[in-house]
Amino acid sequence: MPSFGKIARKRQADFRASSLSISEQGRSPADDKGRRHGHLLATGYEDENLFPSLRGEAGARQFFADRRIKWHRTSWSGDVPGEEGPTRNMASSQVACVNFLLPIAGIGGALEAVIGAIDDDVEGISEIFHEGRTSRVEFEWIGMQCSLEGGTSRGANNTSVDAFVIAETQAGPRAYLMEWKYVEEYRSSDKGEGSQGDTRRRRYSKLYSADTSAFNSGETPMGELLYEPFYQLMRLRLLADRMVAKRELDVVSAKVVVVVPSENSDYRERITSPPLAKRFPHHRTVSDVMRATLEDPDSTFASVCPSVLVDAVERECGSDSEAQEWLAYQRGRYVGASI
Repeated sequence: MPSFGKIARKRQADFRASSLSISEQGRSPADDKGRRHGHLLATGYEDENLFPSLRGEAGARQFFADRRIKWHRTSWSGDVPGEEGPTRNMASSQVACVNFLLPIAGIGGALEAVIGAIDDDVEGISEIFHEGRTSRVEFEWIGMQCSLEGGTSRGANNTSVDAFVIAETQAGPRAYLMEWKYVEEYRSSDKGEGSQGDTRRRRYSKLYSADTSAFNSGETPMGELLYEPFYQLMRLRLLADRMVAKRELDVVSAKVVVVVPSENSDYRERITSPPLAKRFPHHRTVSDVMRATLEDPDSTFASVCPSVLVDAVERECGSDSEAQEWLAYQRGRYVGASI
């Protein structure tokens, strides 16, 4: 049986070939790489990778430019070097995240439905005020001042979370740090090895063992998480811990949420860390293992499939015309029955 990544890329190729949201020029790459890979748009038509309302002036490009956020572009995808804007790769998880959350930020009740599908005590969504700008959702968030590593670049070379939302609860504002996955899968590679591994240990070990840390550091050594995707999830949890400790944006709690298709077993079920697999032999998923490393997993970590979130928006906002357009797009491109 083909991998989820192969199936999902084929789905994007079919969407490129048939969707009215893709122009004839966009679905007809002139380069060899684009012709060989049906999930790559023609260069110059990368904006067609975005939900239609996010294209053009005042769209997603402007949202990212205003915040100096880097788009994820790669030479593997044949993205033109030095240019800014979305990738041509239709299987991009960053694009999937933006296409999901940014269009519904202005639809009444939609973001509330999304976060309410994760926690049932959500009472509303707060505006995020940062550097003179206001939004109900942010992307590539690194924290208020700088990243865990001390940098200020959002989306590159720093720990940053794909999407960031603040919900109101009876206990106070709760931050949601959402990591979006689509076709990602990881192999066992120890990031604790060598001089770079030493740097990582120096950089994060104090945060990992601090009183404010959500990890049960006395039971699970940090080195056991230095394998992707655990390494990334560990850093995002440390970012969430710092946010709560410093009361950034007045949040009193924070939860890291991985959004990944249920069909992507290559991500969900591959325990890439040999020491974690040995420590937790009865846990079969990344989510279960990650939760086992935390003191209070129910309040600090969750994993959810995008289809669950789409269903929640449909239940709450299905009669809204903008929501209907978004729902049709999500089901046609990402979460319909063909996978």
